[in-house]
Amino acid sequence: MDYTKDYYGSDVIDALKKDGFIDTGCSTFFTHNPDGEPITCRNYDYAHRVSQEDSTITGLNIVLHCKPEGKYESIAMADAVWCDETNPLLQRGGPDMPGFDTGLIDIIPYECMGGINEKGLCVSILRVDIKKGDQPARYPIGSSMLLRYMLDDCANVTEAVKKVDTAIVTPEDWQDCHIYVTDADGDYAVIESRNSEVSVIRSDVVTNFYLTYDDIEDSYKNGKLREQAVMITDENGESEYSVGYGHGYHRFITIASQLESHRDTASEEYRTVMPESVALVVLQSAAQNPYTKASGISMTQYSAIYNNEKKSLEVWPFQNYQTSYAFDVRGTRIH
Repeated sequence: MDYTKDYYGSDVIDALKKDGFIDTGCSTFFTHNPDGEPITCRNYDYAHRVSQEDSTITGLNIVLHCKPEGKYESIAMADAVWCDETNPLLQRGGPDMPGFDTGLIDIIPYECMGGINEKGLCVSILRVDIKKGDQPARYPIGSSMLLRYMLDDCANVTEAVKKVDTAIVTPEDWQDCHIYVTDADGDYAVIESRNSEVSVIRSDVVTNFYLTYDDIEDSYKNGKLREQAVMITDENGESEYSVGYGHGYHRFITIASQLESHRDTASEEYRTVMPESVALVVLQSAAQNPYTKASGISMTQYSAIYNNEKKSLEVWPFQNYQTSYAFDVRGTRIH
């Protein structure tokens, strides 16, 4: 979908203040393909329901192409249901439903879960659980707004990190999510805010718990243990990843352990290498399905692989790993 409206204008921003909201589970990792091209791999997890009466899982994910004047061109994966989660036209099929109007999704540039721009900067947002006693995010759409500003204005990870200090939204606005940024030079970083304190950490895996803090309590929800944390160690018992624990830790371990087996031993610096087909298998291993108790508590709506060098996106919808759709940064369908 080509978005041609001015999403920096007052009409869209006013609608965003009224209706903007996102929630997002997700797992993301960074690696290289055998040609040396950086690739960013991501599952988007959320179990939308048709209605309170109908618990059937639904979703409306749109590949969104944006080219605002004076800013970078980009494509992104947007969850259109978040434009109005109570609207049956969005819950039941969107553009395929009689009476659908594109005005229903005017705020969709700010409902993107991940995207890549013409410079090869890829940005993803992933939910973190706010602990009791911590500051909540002030703005329910703040994290996806920051994602949009980074895609529009930043060429690489360094610029994206600096954007945190200059964007309209402040760390207090978006601290219910952390931001994963990668670029065409092979750089990557996780940006997170907790109680207004911003941290930047290098990690090639991200799920849904703070990476900067060691909080076993994060694995609890409503007083019940969600996941048992088991730390990855090397042969000497030393921690392989200096991170915390919490929601998504099992997915983190699942991905990190597979990345370890794909280390590029010829490289002086740490990096991993795998074909896109293998990266897709890694994403599958971390996919969530609420119908299967062993697979998680959410629903993987799609898996996506962004090629930072080619500035392209390939997406597999609703765990159908036999069918994919690929696009370049101009929004043109490749296959």
